[in-house]
Amino acid sequence: MLRVVDRVPPGRVTTYGAVADAVSDRFGGGPRQVGAVMARDGAAVAWWRVVRADGSLPDPLAAEARAHHRQEGTPLRSSGRVDLVAAFWEP
Repeated sequence: MLRVVDRVPPGRVTTYGAVADAVSDRFGGGPRQVGAVMARDGAAVAWWRVVRADGSLPDPLAAEARAHHRQEGTPLRSSGRVDLVAAFWEP
């Protein structure tokens, strides 16, 4: 899972569900399992490049993630969520 996340280019994002789909044949599980791995081991990768299906991150991480997104030029919506149409990267 972390190798998939590590491949997301700067300025782009993927979703917990897309990561789950990309690794499901090897590891099984779904978006919640990806979230658990990211919570436990995600500091080793660009965790802010993995967002919820609506382009948001959990509240405790949102401000720090937004700073990374702005620095990388990730397209954002006026709501502060990532613009998934413009920024989505398929693993």
